[in-house]
Amino acid sequence: MRTLQSLVAAVLLLAATAGHAEYREMAVENGGTIRGTIRLTGEAPKLPPQPVFKHQETCGGTVTDERLVVGAQGALRNAVVTLTDITAGKPVARDQVVTLDNVKCAFVPHVLSATLGQMLVMRNSDPFLHDAHALLGSQTLFNVALPKGHTVRKPLAYAGLVHINCNVRHTWMHAYVYVGENPYHTVTDDRGGFTLDQVPPGTYTLRVWHELLGSLDRQVTVEPGKTKTLDIEMQAVAAGPGE
Repeated sequence: MRTLQSLVAAVLLLAATAGHAEYREMAVENGGTIRGTIRLTGEAPKLPPQPVFKHQETCGGTVTDERLVVGAQGALRNAVVTLTDITAGKPVARDQVVTLDNVKCAFVPHVLSATLGQMLVMRNSDPFLHDAHALLGSQTLFNVALPKGHTVRKPLAYAGLVHINCNVRHTWMHAYVYVGENPYHTVTDDRGGFTLDQVPPGTYTLRVWHELLGSLDRQVTVEPGKTKTLDIEMQAVAAGPGE
């Protein structure tokens, strides 16, 4: 069975590579860096903790609502930053796995990013059953059980914003995995910061996506060997999740 699963994973990865051949991997010489912060402007809505209806002995009565996490001076956490139109650049780190854990009835991290061809490793650190139901739009990519202490690996064979939830009556549990066609992506930290490195010189579209605030695009020009600083503000208005 393990051999069959490995074969299926390899076929999916090959299909993904073949279907997205427009990105060309190469050695980047004298590349530049894009660095900046994403900040929220306006009054940030205060989201109350989400009630926990099951396994309160481990998870407590509530969990933090991570759909909008704002730090000092409006620093916006969990925003995805990516270059949408880059067609050639640094190689994809296929040997680096992307990890999603289940800790006290929450997915950790809440938002992460990956590249086609990488592997998503899902863990369950809780002492009871979870599952991971992954959706790309309305399409189910997988729906797997995660017994306590277990780890499941799934190849990331489709690009886009993957929504993951838990169907074991943990209705408050949600996470997002942005799967890019190129490796120029990241998620903002608790200071709202982001860095994209080894970027070939040129002009690109930088896109910011946030679960509640929607998305916006900025044009950015990268010069050889230089760092471009780009600070972006997002308005404190609610868009629908995934918009």
